[in-house]
Amino acid sequence: MSANLKELLEHTQTLSVLFIEDNFDVRIQLVKLLENFFSDIDVEVDGEEGLKRFKEYYSTNGTFYDLIITDLSMPRFDGISLCKEISKINEDQTILVISAHTESEKLIKLIDIGIYKFLQKPVDYRDLLSTITSISEKLKSRKSFKQLKSEVKSIRNNNVILNQLAITDKLTSIYNRRYLDNILLEKIEKFNKKEQKKLSIIFIDIDDFKKINDNFGHVKGDKVLVEFSEIIKYNIRTEDIFGRWGGEEFIIISESSLETTVEIANKLKNVIEKHTFCKDLELTSSFGITTCKYNDTLSTIIQKADYALYQAKKNGKNQAFLIE
Repeated sequence: MSANLKELLEHTQTLSVLFIEDNFDVRIQLVKLLENFFSDIDVEVDGEEGLKRFKEYYSTNGTFYDLIITDLSMPRFDGISLCKEISKINEDQTILVISAHTESEKLIKLIDIGIYKFLQKPVDYRDLLSTITSISEKLKSRKSFKQLKSEVKSIRNNNVILNQLAITDKLTSIYNRRYLDNILLEKIEKFNKKEQKKLSIIFIDIDDFKKINDNFGHVKGDKVLVEFSEIIKYNIRTEDIFGRWGGEEFIIISESSLETTVEIANKLKNVIEKHTFCKDLELTSSFGITTCKYNDTLSTIIQKADYALYQAKKNGKNQAFLIE
């Protein structure tokens, strides 16, 4: 056996084939020929049963046959009708038509449908070998292209996941400090270039959070942080950026007026105060609010918000304090 034929057979033996032929004698003869190349051949006796098997194969395997070989003249459902229906379902389906008919009108219809090849009966072994060789090369190329597309898609998906992990707080699944630093820096730069008119931030700190860890343990403390972040997310606008600054401290970045930002903070303060955490804990939180001024930097705006939060704590907690 030549190296080329051996390589061909190694590939064709892995292919799935659906063969449709109504004539018993021709069917037996061609199956014997095809078995020289393919080990996985499903056989049907007419177009209607062939279409049914085609659909069942996809439903069972989640993939289409690699190759469909069909006669043209069949009872109930002829080969042209079969090819049309199959092409509607899978426009890339490789179809080989074998028929005694050579009418140009039928051949033109087959070309329009997009069949791969037409062989005339009786089938010559050399013609069949040549056709199967070219089909094998086509399917190899298509498989390689699909694998390449799949690999590229997988890489893209992995990159999306990795990027999401890189900007997400592991515990609460909201934005992390790294992302917040970057996005806030970007927005401050836009504000200073007058590309953005309003920019305010709110620092939020859970009052006396250390007591929760000391009295109930860190597991419950983590549950409180998760629940706290969910409440904030639910009660802010979609355009507001919310994340965990660190520990029990959170931040909201808002492209809103100072008045609107103060309203957001007071609303959150009241919601948190009325909520029962982990079914048995009542908490409060303090808010430090500031707004971006021309020539503010990341450092200066954070310092203002941090000092506003400090004043809210100093003044008795469970309140919002504003520094412009």
